[in-house]
This record gives sequence, C-alpha cells and structure tokens, in this order.
Amino acid sequence: MKLEKILKDKKNLAYIITFSIIAIACLWAFIYAGIITKSFKNKIIDQTYQNKEANIENLLVTETKDGDKLWELYSEVGRYSDTDNIVFLEKVLGNFYKDKKVKSSFKSDSGTYHSIKKEIILYGNVLIVYDDGTNIQCDRIKYAGKNEDIKASGNVRIEKPNEAIIMGNEAVLKGDFSDFHIEGRTQTQFYM
Repeated sequence: MKLEKILKDKKNLAYIITFSIIAIACLWAFIYAGIITKSFKNKIIDQTYQNKEANIENLLVTETKDGDKLWELYSEVGRYSDTDNIVFLEKVLGNFYKDKKVKSSFKSDSGTYHSIKKEIILYGNVLIVYDDGTNIQCDRIKYAGKNEDIKASGNVRIEKPNEAIIMGNEAVLKGDFSDFHIEGRTQTQFYM
C-alpha cells in the first residue's frame, strides 16, 4: 500500500510538473507573440489613420471664390482616397458659373476630382452645353481651373446651333468658357 501511495504521489507530481511546463510554455508563447506583433499592430494603426477612404452616394462638390460659386458637380457614386487626394466619380452632372449664372452644364459617364489641385477630369461620353446652345461632345475633358485652358480630346464635336459643326481630335476652350478652338485636323459642316 505504501508503494502504491508513493507511485500515486509520483504520478501526481509528474502531472503537476507536466501541467506547469505546458502552462509556462503557453504563457511564454503568448508574451512572445505580443512582442512580435506589436510592431505590426502599430503599422496597421498608422496606416489606418493615414490612408482614409470613403465611398459616397449622391456626392455634391462645389468650388467657390469670394462667395461666388465657380462650379459644382454631382456624382451618383464617389470614392475618395486621401493617399492621392482624388475623388473617383461615376455618372457625373455639373455646372460652370460666370457672373453668378450658369455658363455651361456638363455630364459624363465618369471622372475624377483632385482635391488639392482643384482639377476635374471627365471621361466617357462627355457633353458640355453652353448657355447659348453651343455644345461640345468628346471622350475626355480636363478642367484645371478658371484661369487655365480646358483641354478636350478624343472625337471632339463642337456644334454652334444654326451655324456649324466642327469635328476634330482635340480642342482647347478658354477657362472662362468665352472661346474655343480645334487643334489639328478638322472637319467643318456649315448650316445653309
């Protein structure tokens, strides 16, 4: 009986030692994993606060100067990323203003707006209609501000109602929408 008790005590001691070794190993692994992943967690937290993105439905962006609205654009869907300061737009509509009145309206399938440069690029079935009825259709338009020329490219078609239709590959429009000209080869059709 004494032998059985001694063996039983040794067996219990072996269980206690084995359990203690496993518990110490788990505790060590947990602490070591925390040390290793701490730098990863810090990087993820830093990136989370640095790289902000937002998906927005029914987005309206406007630019004003001295209380006067220069332009506005509406997009059904927009996605903003602060890593490149660009808003990606889908199904875009908008207006350019001059003397507090709409000078021209535009639409396109998609576009981008650079929030730092204040630059709008429209592409995909772009249409601009001036207040006098003149309209411009093209594949792409880049608006870099009121004092910069607007560049239209790709299948440019400018129609002045009851006057002419002018077609070419590129056009330059004045930033204030007062004038435009076609660059390169053109084709012109006059109304009679």
